[in-house]
Amino acid sequence: MTDLVPHRENLNGIKRIVRDDELCFGDVVGVHRMRGLYDHYGIYTGNGGMIHYADPSGDFGTNIVIHRTTIDTFKEDSEYLFVIDFDKFIRKNKVNIFDIITPLGINVSKLLIALLGNSNYRIYSPEETVRRAESRLGERDYNIATNNCEHFAIWCKTGVSESTQVENFLQKIREIRIR
Repeated sequence: MTDLVPHRENLNGIKRIVRDDELCFGDVVGVHRMRGLYDHYGIYTGNGGMIHYADPSGDFGTNIVIHRTTIDTFKEDSEYLFVIDFDKFIRKNKVNIFDIITPLGINVSKLLIALLGNSNYRIYSPEETVRRAESRLGERDYNIATNNCEHFAIWCKTGVSESTQVENFLQKIREIRIR
């Protein structure tokens, strides 16, 4: 795994490619699935363990539940793992004036974030991150748009349930509708 080619989304610097032996307790870990069509996320619990939101037979199915698994099962056929650099994640999610005022007008949701502040984010310790993940073991409230594996993993680490994949998809839909 030493000659990995990072996926184009890794260029933003938030995702850092790692080997299995570089994972740290409490890391938010992701893998690219279906050649980068989507990412799957979970929390590393140490000793080769993961907690994630998926069907035990694969990411999707009729039994999607937050459960424990091994890093090897989590990886499936993915070529590599990545972890999220949360210092960069928090800095990236802070709003600047160019995010608020766009060629299409004012982005109201980002304006509200700027006005109200982004104080909802906090970075939990590795121990608290894993405790938060364990507190939701057995949950079966999966929703691809509002409560998916990324929402879960980000919430465990920051207290904010969000999915950049969903946000990016919705942004692309808005761009298509505007044209």
